[in-house]
Amino acid sequence: MQAQRPANVANRRDESRRPSARGGRGTGAGRSSSPAPGQQTPPRRRGFWIAVAAVLAAANIVLATLVLTSGDDDSDPVADRVAELEAQEADRQLELVGQLTEQTTAAHAGLLSVIEGLHTVVPTGEPAVVSPSVDPAAWHTAVGAAIGTYGDAPSGSTEFNTARNGLLLAIDLLGSAATAYEAAVVAPAGPQQEELLELAGRLRDQAVAAWSVAATQLDVLNIDAGNGHVHITLPSRPGEEVDPHGGVGFEPSQEDHAGHTE
Repeated sequence: MQAQRPANVANRRDESRRPSARGGRGTGAGRSSSPAPGQQTPPRRRGFWIAVAAVLAAANIVLATLVLTSGDDDSDPVADRVAELEAQEADRQLELVGQLTEQTTAAHAGLLSVIEGLHTVVPTGEPAVVSPSVDPAAWHTAVGAAIGTYGDAPSGSTEFNTARNGLLLAIDLLGSAATAYEAAVVAPAGPQQEELLELAGRLRDQAVAAWSVAATQLDVLNIDAGNGHVHITLPSRPGEEVDPHGGVGFEPSQEDHAGHTE
């Protein structure tokens, strides 16, 4: 029994060098050829770095595209909106100037009869008289029609509002001149009637002066709008040549403000 023991030991050593049936690693000649953990073969490491280089190149291309695109696009949403609103306002200004010019032309035609009638009774530089040949009621009708021509006040620029309000003021003053003459007609002959007639003449002159200033502003608006000069002047007497560039032909006197305190 003791002579066979070395052979059994040798058999066990041979079996320990053989791979197990379950694919386990043995020792000696049956050891696996797989690389140790953390180690890679040269071909696999080369492929990894190629992939990294490709990703970086693609990222650079995308970044360059974004930079170039943003450099070409200098638009500012706020600035674009402001420019859009300014363009709309400019178009509206052109429309309003055209409407105001048409309205003023129509009003001017109706007011000429009032100017002619007032010149008959309160002529410039001549004695004023009361005449049954004139019809103050017709003057008021013409003044009301001229005011109605302008309709409701639109929302316009400061220059536009100045012209429009100045024209309406002139028409209103002309209506006041007609009212002053009506008061003179019913007043007894004498100083009171003379004062009322003089007042009617002064109000007429103020109306013409106010119209001249406003008409000059309207002329400027038309020039700025590209329409050229538009001269719609109102004379103080029939056939009078009026300076279309602001000659009002009226200077206030101290008598106009007599009795007023500040």
